[in-house]
Amino acid sequence: MRLAIVAAMAAIVVALLGAASARSSTEPSATVENIATVVTANVTNFEFNLYDCPAGDEIVIVDWLAEQPARPGNQAEAALQPYSLSTGEQVQHLTLSAASDFIAGERWEGSGTVACGTVLIPVSGSGQTKSLNGV
Repeated sequence: MRLAIVAAMAAIVVALLGAASARSSTEPSATVENIATVVTANVTNFEFNLYDCPAGDEIVIVDWLAEQPARPGNQAEAALQPYSLSTGEQVQHLTLSAASDFIAGERWEGSGTVACGTVLIPVSGSGQTKSLNGV
């Protein structure tokens, strides 16, 4: 079911973004950093790095789902989070504020999709959650 929803959202994003701009010889890629910050009882921030996204292409986090394996049911998720147009810089940093019930000090695992123009980039990662004061 989740895959069908993700596929539908990805198709919508591609349709909304329109025609692709000219691509550089290096295709865009993305990573998620291993520290997620629990901001409030229902928001967790994840930091993404987007590489080689051509200037003028729209940047969107299509979907993101993370879980805390030691705490079944604890999730952080977001969908269709638009950012500005790409600046063309080699590395662009994105902060995603996801709805969550994460607890600081726990391990997390997540995956999702970032769009650079019409290019859909799968992203996955894992790490530790921390609170705003670093604990």
